[in-house]
Amino acid sequence: MKNNINISGLSEYVHEVLDCPTQAKVNYGVEVDWLSGTKTKATVKNMNLGDQKLVRNFTFEIDEPNQLLGLNTNPTPQEYLMAGVAGCMAVTFVAGATLLGITIESLKIEIEGQLDLCGFLGLESTQPTGFKEFTCNIHVNGNGTKEQYEVLRNRVMNHSPNFSSLVSGVKMNPEIIIKT
Repeated sequence: MKNNINISGLSEYVHEVLDCPTQAKVNYGVEVDWLSGTKTKATVKNMNLGDQKLVRNFTFEIDEPNQLLGLNTNPTPQEYLMAGVAGCMAVTFVAGATLLGITIESLKIEIEGQLDLCGFLGLESTQPTGFKEFTCNIHVNGNGTKEQYEVLRNRVMNHSPNFSSLVSGVKMNPEIIIKT
């Protein structure tokens, strides 16, 4: 065990994937139900990891601040988006550090971005509604060298699924299903 990561378990999983690449396929899902106003409740669906079905029993609520017509009771969708990316980056960083034999004492990833709500509000049809860029800082303390931490930063940029999804873009085609 290093950095609270089961090294032998990670090694076993890598060998399992090498023997049967379909074991690397993971299906995730969430359902979001509108509660009231700007408040929604997300329920995490069960996931499939290779041929295993993993029971997931998590919910969380999403809201907006008062100034954006919410009740300010929970993080915003944008804050969950940034937290999901930063969390995935942290897992990738720590797993990589563990494989390199580096002990991490502390790790903090900060992500910030700016939205222009004119597009969302329909005030300017040419204004993009999404983030144009994020600033990101990785604060780390451990027994690694600057060069090793640079390798880990590059590993995050090349191997973190959420980082990659955000940078590369994810195709989405929402469909309307009308309840009768």
